[in-house]
Amino acid sequence: MFNGYGVLALDSDHLDLSYHRAEEWPALTPLGSIKSFTFEMGDPDTGPVFQLGLIAHLDSEPLDWPNSIDPPHYHGTDQFRVISGGQWQLADKTLNAGSFAFQESGLRYSEHPGAGGAAWIMLVLGDKRGARPTILREAHKDTLINTGSTNDRPLAGEEVYPHPAGSKGIAAIATSEGPCERGYRLGSFADLARRRGESKLAVISGVFGEKDSGPVALIMKSGPDSVVSAASTSDTERFLLVSGGSCRIGGREYRAGDMRIQRAGDSLPAIVSGPEGLDATCVVADRRAVVDVEGPEGEFQWTWEARLED
Repeated sequence: MFNGYGVLALDSDHLDLSYHRAEEWPALTPLGSIKSFTFEMGDPDTGPVFQLGLIAHLDSEPLDWPNSIDPPHYHGTDQFRVISGGQWQLADKTLNAGSFAFQESGLRYSEHPGAGGAAWIMLVLGDKRGARPTILREAHKDTLINTGSTNDRPLAGEEVYPHPAGSKGIAAIATSEGPCERGYRLGSFADLARRRGESKLAVISGVFGEKDSGPVALIMKSGPDSVVSAASTSDTERFLLVSGGSCRIGGREYRAGDMRIQRAGDSLPAIVSGPEGLDATCVVADRRAVVDVEGPEGEFQWTWEARLED
């Protein structure tokens, strides 16, 4: 299932997006210092919500992040972020370009751009039922920016929180690097570079969100000019984000800042890393999905269970 919220449509086998094409992104602020795409994939009831953020620093549009954009709050689902450009402050943690973070459901936090005020961020809320925030201070509910998305608005009046476990949800993150520590598991492509050594590929995997149908994150670093993955087909959507280097998929080149949404049931051509290698993240929208590889497999394997540590 793909839901582009009336903005994006997956009308062919895939949809390409890019941080480099800012003119295509919907603006959330009057002058466009915050632009975003939001969409859902996977299970129609428990699948993930993606929020892609293109953040620019504009002297003409100062933003009140602590009070209007992102006041202290929590969500009823696990989260996963990748920073592909700039710097991001997540609670007390600084995430530089090339960093990623898993965050457990129910943690109180706020976030905002770091040094320079600009960032390329991908946020995945693992279970759509826990996407809506609980704002900690009543006063901030009145100053919160209106993005036009229900996902960004706290509950009002007699509304019941959609997640059956309530507004803090159930933390259910497992990664190949072990469990979260104090609610977080951080990493970077630099970590993968050290691990890769002389081999062609290094991968970190993690599952989050609903324990049976939630998404899988596969973070990979490949050497140059390698068949990272043979052509494959899956019965759920897949999202690919290039954070460093480049790759070719079919006749299309993807470089840092480019993204691809692959429709369920359609073949994803082979992924071939470029001459400078590839740093990329692939999110498989529903962990129950079967990925059928068409022909000899590449270095990357579309499996994750054996890598995980509870």
